[in-house]
Amino acid sequence: MNHQNQTYTNPITRIHNIYSSLSTTQKSIADLVLKQEENVCFMRLEDISKLIGVTNVTVIRFAKKLGYDSFGAFKKDLQNYVQNYILPKRIIKSEIKDLRDTSADDIIHNAIQNELHLMHATYDNISPETLYETAMLIKNARKVYIVGTGLNKPITEILLVRLKFLSIDAEIISEDNPPLLPHYLINISKEDVFVIFSFPNYKEFAIKMAKCAHELGCHTICITDRPTAPTSYYAEKLILCQTSSLVYYNSMTTPTSLVTLLSSILAVYIEKDQKTQERIDYISSFFQ
Repeated sequence: MNHQNQTYTNPITRIHNIYSSLSTTQKSIADLVLKQEENVCFMRLEDISKLIGVTNVTVIRFAKKLGYDSFGAFKKDLQNYVQNYILPKRIIKSEIKDLRDTSADDIIHNAIQNELHLMHATYDNISPETLYETAMLIKNARKVYIVGTGLNKPITEILLVRLKFLSIDAEIISEDNPPLLPHYLINISKEDVFVIFSFPNYKEFAIKMAKCAHELGCHTICITDRPTAPTSYYAEKLILCQTSSLVYYNSMTTPTSLVTLLSSILAVYIEKDQKTQERIDYISSFFQ
């Protein structure tokens, strides 16, 4: 990025500052960024080009027109802007002020109806085949790696408990010590499955883990909120959960329900052989 000025100018302001001087084609790129900044900041160059109907070079030239050295520099700055300035303001919806004059009964009723709507909107768009195939990927995995940070972390812990109860080898991949990750992942294979939870604001760690698992040939199950979410590009199985609640931008009701549903399918189809059950009974005897 060029640093002729000491004062930082965010990418959205840069676009507004030069918008009138842009060509018609460049304005179409600018309009996309201004309308869908939260999506565009995670999209690949070729996906942006295809969506607008221009060449990759045209998008690169647009980034340079804004003063960036490359498309990658523009994308990184846009990600930082969205993560640091836009999404943190959207944990609680601005419409909450409109609810303060509503009776408590109505607020509670509307909140319940909203959660039920999220459930219906989610499951109406997930086929039974997708759920079954996703569960079977987990069932047949050599090992299951679970990824989720921030608000997603409690869901990863629920899934871990469910899988361990079913005697499925699973662990949560933490972002606590990134330099050690390559050592933790050195023995992963194509028979392994990564289950990655990623909801706004999308964390870079989950995106990198999805890309890593995909590039290494592992099975990837990505659970997120929209088909343009950054982890979606690396998904073998993509499951979309509606999460926009009455008050919060992220309700974890549907992702939690999905974990329960998948683990229920697994419980039905997993049969512990007699030897395994005998060993479980033997170990259990120490804790009675």
